[in-house]
Amino acid sequence: MSFLPIDPNFQKNREKVGEEKGIAIWGPMDPPETLGIRGTYVAVDWDLCTGCGICLKLCPMQLFEWVETSGHPTSEKKAFPARELDCVLCEKCIMKCSVQAIKTIYQPNFWTDWVVFPLLFVQIIGGIIYGIMFGPSLGLQALFYVGWGVFVVGVVFVLSSLSFLSKRGKAPEEKNLMYSTVLVDSGTYGIVRHPQYLGMILMLCAAFLVSQHWLFAILGIFLISTFPKFARDEEEHLIAKFGDEYKSYMQKVPRLNFIVGIIRLLQHKKKE
Repeated sequence: MSFLPIDPNFQKNREKVGEEKGIAIWGPMDPPETLGIRGTYVAVDWDLCTGCGICLKLCPMQLFEWVETSGHPTSEKKAFPARELDCVLCEKCIMKCSVQAIKTIYQPNFWTDWVVFPLLFVQIIGGIIYGIMFGPSLGLQALFYVGWGVFVVGVVFVLSSLSFLSKRGKAPEEKNLMYSTVLVDSGTYGIVRHPQYLGMILMLCAAFLVSQHWLFAILGIFLISTFPKFARDEEEHLIAKFGDEYKSYMQKVPRLNFIVGIIRLLQHKKKE
């Protein structure tokens, strides 16, 4: 019997030998003694799992369920990641699993990762380069310089949000910021709940102001329209992850309206 933690590179080191209820099984598997790993984005090593049930109790999304495993040497039942796609990367199950039998993996999103963000890069970089090389298409120099100011503010929001999340989010070692375990509500997160999205929106606006070209205006409007939905979806996950703490944060800090956010922040500091 192995007492090592779940293999962090199991998708490379093991072969997918089948599925159970639509969830991948990674071998080797030789029931009832050897059962392999269940799951791709939330993986449970059934040869390590002792059936303590802590993951079922702690998971805010209730994505685990019991499966009987009669005859296995470590336990007669195992935690099965039946709804692994609902994972919000809170890491509660990993931190409390005494035998380190669980691993979570970021689930890529085709729409955001392969459509929206590449287009965002094209709009921002393309608009800025166009404005530098050919000048503003409408010839409005005042807006051209305003665009550069908006661009700088946008960059500040994006970089500062990443910095605060990195320093105060307490993501586990060797994990990206998506795995933050502490709610960050200071710095730019004290102004708006999604400073990284706000920064991107400002940079999209800046790209149009600098280029003043209709193509970057149309592309910018389309991309900006997607961010409110991204923010709402992310908040659903954060509510599941942090519970009442995040709900309280939502009451204090606006989603993307930085003017309201600054006013509230100044009012709060005056009361202190």
